[in-house]
Amino acid sequence: MEYILNDLKDTEKFGQLFAKTLKKQDVISLIGDLGAGKTTLTKSIAKSFGIEESVTSPTFSLVNTYYGDVELNHIDLYRLEDEMEIESLDIDELLYPEGITIIEWASQAQSYMPRNLIEIYIEKTGDVSRKIRIDGNNKREKEIIEELNENFSD
Repeated sequence: MEYILNDLKDTEKFGQLFAKTLKKQDVISLIGDLGAGKTTLTKSIAKSFGIEESVTSPTFSLVNTYYGDVELNHIDLYRLEDEMEIESLDIDELLYPEGITIIEWASQAQSYMPRNLIEIYIEKTGDVSRKIRIDGNNKREKEIIEELNENFSD
């Protein structure tokens, strides 16, 4: 399923609606080029969970954890040179979390990702417009698509 986001306001709305579909222990992979809006979407999701801290990309720290209504782990694997480097993180707690985990550049450690990984594709279509796609490849993705379709309109 594809969702067209015309501006930052649409991105925030999508992030809020998407956050409502999430459950504890969900792991989300945000897929898109540099500057596609992965961290911006994460900020909207975090805000929906009552997280008041400034959400930033964890490019250098690899993992930022935020606390609100749920624990939100934000991981950026862009700098990994070898998939095995992920083992230096507390990977079991991050990929099978008590809260929710959002991963940017999950493809850098694909073999470690959980079976019901929720993959969100973000494509920059203009200065502020984006296209978001969820394919529905597993049970959680299908549930999320169904809930989003009830609440999101282009």
